[in-house]
Amino acid sequence: MRKKLLRRNTLPDIQEEGLYTPLRRPSSYSVYNLLPPDAKRARDLEAGLDPPGHQLHSNVEMAAALVDQAMQGRYLPLPVVYHKDYDTAKRAFILYHQLYIARALVYVILMLLPFFEVPAWCNEKLPHPCGDPKKYPLSGLPYIHPYISLAIETCCVLLLAWSVALQRYFLGSSFWQNQISIYKVVLLVAMYISISASALGIAGDQGTKISMYLRILIPIVFSRAIRGCFRMTLLIVHTFMDITVLVVIFVMLSAWLGTTLFSESTIEFKDYGTSLLNLFVLLTTANNPSVWATAYRTNRFAFFFFSTYLLVGFFFLMNLAFSVVYSNYKTQMAVEVAKRITARQGNLRAAFSLLDIRHQEWIDGATMIALFLAIGRYRHIPDVRARTSHLFLALNKRGDFKIWSDEFEELCDVIAKEVERPPELRRRMSKSEMQFVNHPVYSYVVWGFTLGSLAAAITELNVNGSAKLLLLSIEFLFGWVFAMDALLKLCLQGWKSYWGRLLNKFDFVLTVLVVALHFSSFFYDGARPWVSYLLIVRGFRTIALLSLITRWRLMAQTLIVVIPATAPILALQFLICSAFSILGMHLFGGLVYEGNPALTGTQYLDLGFEVFNYNDYASAMATSFNLCVVNKWYVIMDGYAAATNSRWSRIFFMAFWAIAVVFTLNVVVAFFTEAFTNQMEKAERIRARELKRNAEEDARLGRKRSGMNLPFRATKSLSYYDLYEDIVKKT
Repeated sequence: MRKKLLRRNTLPDIQEEGLYTPLRRPSSYSVYNLLPPDAKRARDLEAGLDPPGHQLHSNVEMAAALVDQAMQGRYLPLPVVYHKDYDTAKRAFILYHQLYIARALVYVILMLLPFFEVPAWCNEKLPHPCGDPKKYPLSGLPYIHPYISLAIETCCVLLLAWSVALQRYFLGSSFWQNQISIYKVVLLVAMYISISASALGIAGDQGTKISMYLRILIPIVFSRAIRGCFRMTLLIVHTFMDITVLVVIFVMLSAWLGTTLFSESTIEFKDYGTSLLNLFVLLTTANNPSVWATAYRTNRFAFFFFSTYLLVGFFFLMNLAFSVVYSNYKTQMAVEVAKRITARQGNLRAAFSLLDIRHQEWIDGATMIALFLAIGRYRHIPDVRARTSHLFLALNKRGDFKIWSDEFEELCDVIAKEVERPPELRRRMSKSEMQFVNHPVYSYVVWGFTLGSLAAAITELNVNGSAKLLLLSIEFLFGWVFAMDALLKLCLQGWKSYWGRLLNKFDFVLTVLVVALHFSSFFYDGARPWVSYLLIVRGFRTIALLSLITRWRLMAQTLIVVIPATAPILALQFLICSAFSILGMHLFGGLVYEGNPALTGTQYLDLGFEVFNYNDYASAMATSFNLCVVNKWYVIMDGYAAATNSRWSRIFFMAFWAIAVVFTLNVVVAFFTEAFTNQMEKAERIRARELKRNAEEDARLGRKRSGMNLPFRATKSLSYYDLYEDIVKKT
């Protein structure tokens, strides 16, 4: 009924008058004056001309920018909208966000730089600054000169400073009202002081040490995604401390009881301190059951004590800690999602205020059409011009041909739904699927040739003589068969449709290389064997046969979507391990070396664990990884307790286990698991809808679809906030 009413009103009339093609106001007003007022106004807005008595054009452009940023999940600050030079401020804002790749590269460089820096405890000259490499077990990576490290660090800081300068420009005076902006400036100043002190030799090695810790803060302060994860993690520390106190009390009471029961019969519980340490390690199950084997051998009733300890401590309290921590993390996720929605709605309300210049609480159709057309000029919202009527109908729920403020706030969702529905593309695909190259028999033949070429290439590498020459000739024949396959698909499907599939890209590149090698073999015999290797590589496309198993295909495509979206929380785990590695390198660097008498007879040396040390950053990161795995982590802890001749060194390793394993790693694993499960269910729903839609279309057209090309569209790529929102909605 609404569509029938709309045909009688302004919107279709404006479409018929050619609103969707960019027009300039003609010098002669004969045609222009015949248009309805709304059509004149819409034409003026689209052409970039301000109608008499109005200055709505700039408002439409600003509103479109606000909606555009809301669509991307970003908040366009109002200081940009009301900046004295709006166009320049908007360009600065867009450039700031376009620099995210450069900033990400800076984060990566600063995190990789310590791998090649000379450890602070080393005082010799390059290439062996730590002395004899046979004496000190190191990572083996080459070290760079300290001045090269300072130059790289300086370039990174300059790029970040430029990024902050852009932000200062488009935010204006409100820049200093933002805490994060102040943190950025303070961190850059601290980095500048540290670099200058190191370059001038004022601070010596201390400047380098401080700089390494400051680098860890840069991704946290400058990356919104990592900063969000860090903020959520900090906000649940109090919950973690509550459960930590409970676990500590339980272990201390158990240690007292264990000392009372087994101090006379076992060396593992000879005193309270030893009992406390062994039961703490037992809580991680790293020393189970060796730590209580002697007590059990002496008295079989010891089983009840240790089994109760493990049931209560490991199975109940540790899982309770995991559940409580992640539950609170999801609560903070809901807060982050609410902030994002609030920012998006703020953008939309600001856009509505810009368009509602008469303060009548609604926007007419012509203004909305002009807004749609302005939005359509952004590349990431395609085909808005062709969908204008659908967008207007979807927003105009009251049917009065006015867009009210509450309806306008649904603009992002409406545009997203329309953009995700491409009927024209689907019709083009249906035509291409009717081509010969998409017939099931043709697909089976191509797969047969692929398997045959793989078998011939593998066999050719294991035979000699005339059989080898025969197989080489067969391989060249396969190469030309694949070339004809690519040429046929290109002719029938067209380049755009052909190149749109990842498998076709893979085939095309390898086929071109095989044919090129075939021609080069006429002039250089050494090129012939490389054909076999390329055909083996092309044979890897048989992995795509696994896509015929629907569950496996969905799992693979879901992983491709989820892994990038979980990158911020994985990066946070890396930063925590990096911080402990740097601290361990500064505390324990150089203590593990060949012939150290303090390590003689220790399990650390007997098991060959001396390669896991803190002599340089790369070795320290490898050690941190093993500590995250937890298996035999106490051996490394005891080794450094012996090397330092201090039991207090164990606090470092216990803190690492509590923070990096129990706290953050469990959050990472739980978050990834829930995200994967959630997106897997979402992908299955999408597949079910597309199977139903395609089945109906096939039945209508009387078409049989190829079994090798099952209709499925992968879930769109997600940002980390999209992932948060999906998880929060589900729970």
